[in-house]
Amino acid sequence: HELFVISDIANKAFQAAEPWKTRTTEPEKAAYLIHNLCYVIKDLMIMAQPYLPQYAQKVASFFGKTIFDSRTGQPAASGALTWNDLGKTDGLSDIGPTEVYFTPMDQKTMLAFREKFSGNQKDRKENENKNGHQEKKAEKKKEELPLAADMPAHFNKYIALKVAKIIQVDRNPESDKLYIEHLDDGSGNERVIQSGLVPYLKPEDLLGRHIILADNLAPRKLRGIESRGMLLAADYTDESGKACVEPLTAPWAAPGTPVVLEGTEPSAVKEKEISADVFFQVEIKVNDRQVMIGGKKLVADGKTLTTTHAVNSGVN
Repeated sequence: HELFVISDIANKAFQAAEPWKTRTTEPEKAAYLIHNLCYVIKDLMIMAQPYLPQYAQKVASFFGKTIFDSRTGQPAASGALTWNDLGKTDGLSDIGPTEVYFTPMDQKTMLAFREKFSGNQKDRKENENKNGHQEKKAEKKKEELPLAADMPAHFNKYIALKVAKIIQVDRNPESDKLYIEHLDDGSGNERVIQSGLVPYLKPEDLLGRHIILADNLAPRKLRGIESRGMLLAADYTDESGKACVEPLTAPWAAPGTPVVLEGTEPSAVKEKEISADVFFQVEIKVNDRQVMIGGKKLVADGKTLTTTHAVNSGVN
């Protein structure tokens, strides 16, 4: 509580003084304020270290400092900040390169966290069990679906795929497995999907990738957040026997580029919206690193989709 009180006082002082303006009109006044605020930040990080150790150390590093961590059982290193340094206004001389540590939380994620942690533990446990049951039921249903007799024809008639760029990746607070991916799909409007890739990939492995999107798959709410589509990924096993996933990508193609079977017209009109049942009647496979449906290659902007790690595998 005290940390927030002190932070609030410092923030109000910063906003009221407007140093971004007074640095040119009253440079000495602005410099005095920033000098004092740097020491406030130093003190806040010393006090926050037991609760946010990595964050506190990161911010301290901007001043070229470290904070003593009593959990190590070792004496404080020379120059490390301790609780004895609280209130002192000397010892800081330089500010090095800084960076944004926390990613701003979007509205949907914030509301999902609020929903997750509202109510009592019994209510939260019941919701968790309910969501888990729904996901297992959907997986079982997918496995039982019959394949279309002519999969290329079924694909050409019903299924729309296109290239989309991942511009932001968040965790779904309701799930240990789901990422929330924000996409540029070429429409001019941001699009949100979810994928169960947390056990396999880090956010930085996905950010900026030009993935293949199931474009006309009906929206579905997963753990409190609507997913408007699905990215395609190939399953494979690495040399150590570990199960891995490789998202299908088309880095050469712009967001919005249709992904079609070779020899077909990219501008062909498909169903506006299809169910998962319709989508999973087609089996997408990787054969010798080429992505195919019923023996026909999938292409984007005239170039065949290929994989780097998956050689012969299924695509989900």
